[in-house]
Amino acid sequence: MPDDFFRADGPSGGEGVEVVIGAHPVQPGRNLGKVNTFTFDPTSADFSTPCLMYENFINQTVKRLYPNPMGQLRKALNTNLDFFFLGINGSFDGCTQIFPYG
Repeated sequence: MPDDFFRADGPSGGEGVEVVIGAHPVQPGRNLGKVNTFTFDPTSADFSTPCLMYENFINQTVKRLYPNPMGQLRKALNTNLDFFFLGINGSFDGCTQIFPYG
């Protein structure tokens, strides 16, 4: 490790994230294919809608990247998506787990 590199001793969680989000609010949206084209999208998730953010990540991002995984890839995706849900639901209780690959 480089000199003056410090890291927390042990696992950490999402404590205090609301302070950062409150100080630096970001509206949901996306760039429209060019620099400086960020456009607000009221149907997109933001940090005030964590369950929608989780749902969009699974249904829009993961399923587009891996439309029909098989074998070890499918098993690994299911394992990692389960870990991801446990982290999301542990911080923002009340989300419904999605199983895109059974």
